[in-house]
Amino acid sequence: MIGRGRHDLSRPFFMENTLKSDLQLLYSELGSEERVFDLVHGFYETMAQDPMIGFFFANRDLTAISRKQAEFMLRAMGVRSIYTGKSPAQAHSHLPPILPGFFDRRAVLLRDFLRSKKISDKGVQAWIAFEEQFRNAVITPKK
Repeated sequence: MIGRGRHDLSRPFFMENTLKSDLQLLYSELGSEERVFDLVHGFYETMAQDPMIGFFFANRDLTAISRKQAEFMLRAMGVRSIYTGKSPAQAHSHLPPILPGFFDRRAVLLRDFLRSKKISDKGVQAWIAFEEQFRNAVITPKK
């Protein structure tokens, strides 16, 4: 993945071995695909209610978005071998500009949400580190 719209989903994600291992440990902690979906869906509901970034989710099908995001996470965790959705850049290309502060706000909400669900500190760090890899693909470039 280099910049917006350039992520080859036919190849495995590039991840440091440590991050991949941490994501696999996170999945072991969570225990099931259903738990991953429940966390992702709950997180999207939290974002939709947030006064800073909630507008991105107005009139969106949070369940459908959550299913794709959970599938994306499960692939990264090594649970599923394929992901049938769009690249992060393509999935966000139709939205209003995503500024660095919006991305940062999402990371804070994610950290707080996962902690509220009693996810281990190592699990929270792994999830956030995974998401951070896609910062440049999701943030709208300055003109």
